[in-house]
This record gives sequence, C-alpha cells and structure tokens, in this order.
Amino acid sequence: MKKLLLPFGFACILFTASSCTDHEVDGMLSRTDRDFMIKAADSNLFEIKAGEMATGKAVVDSVRHYGEHMVTDHSKATAEMMALAHKKMLDLPEMLSMDKQKKLDSLAMMNGMAFDSLYMTMMVKSHIETIDLFQTETTLGDDPEVKSFAAGKLPTLHHHLEEAIELKEWLW
Repeated sequence: MKKLLLPFGFACILFTASSCTDHEVDGMLSRTDRDFMIKAADSNLFEIKAGEMATGKAVVDSVRHYGEHMVTDHSKATAEMMALAHKKMLDLPEMLSMDKQKKLDSLAMMNGMAFDSLYMTMMVKSHIETIDLFQTETTLGDDPEVKSFAAGKLPTLHHHLEEAIELKEWLW
C-alpha cells in the first residue's frame, strides 16, 4: 500500500504545481503585468533624463519648458509606479535599458537647434511608443491595479504627445 501512495502523492504534487499559472506561483503579477511595469519604468526614466538634459541644453524656451514638464510629470508617475511595484513585490530598473541609453547618448552629442529638433522628435516617438504600451496593458493586463494605473496615465501621455507634436512642427 505504501508503495502505491508514494507515486500517487508525487503525481498529485506535480499536477498541482503544473496547473498554476505564472502569477499564481509567485502570488503577485503575471508576466504581462511585470513586463509592462519594467518597460514603463524604463520609458519614464528616459523621459526624465532627456527632460533634464533639455532643461540645460535647449535653446528655445518652449522646448526647455517642455523638458521641465516631462521631468515633473514623469517623476510623479515613477513615484506612483514604484509604490505599486513595492506593493506587488516587483523590483523596477533604476538604470536605462541599453536601447534608451543609446538614444540619450545620441541626444547628448547635439547642441543648439539640432538638440531641440532631435529632442522633440524623440519625444514624439517616445510618447507614441509609451501610449501603445499603456494602452496594451489596459486591454491585455491581468492585475486590476496595474491596469488602472496604466489607464489613469493615458490622458496625460496623450497630452504630452500633442504638445510634442506641436513643438516639433513649430521648430520645422
């Protein structure tokens, strides 16, 4: 009898473990939600660092003010996301991804109107990508709090994009 119970018990344990989804195993976020938060943190960090650069290098006042606005808004969003990540037991990156760092490095090499133009072009592209990321989370995400965070930031991101498009067109 004991010989029959051991394989049966082992099979039950394997079945139970294999039936759990990714987010049930760690008790927190699904892969979709984790990936969103990591990419959103990277995007926010890029917006902040590029905005800080614009506050010091931009020659057009409205571009400099836009940079200040990005630092303020994306720093606030980062603080909110960090609190949510802490609650969900997720560590967010504190450094830019290699891709975003390369973009920031190319921006740092520019000066004058070339800087302003490239910065605004990057802001348009970055906000389009970020809006897509946040919109995807609102439809495909699993965690209600993460989805709500994403949905709550979309109006501000759309506003940032509109401002960036206007400034970019004005510079041309």
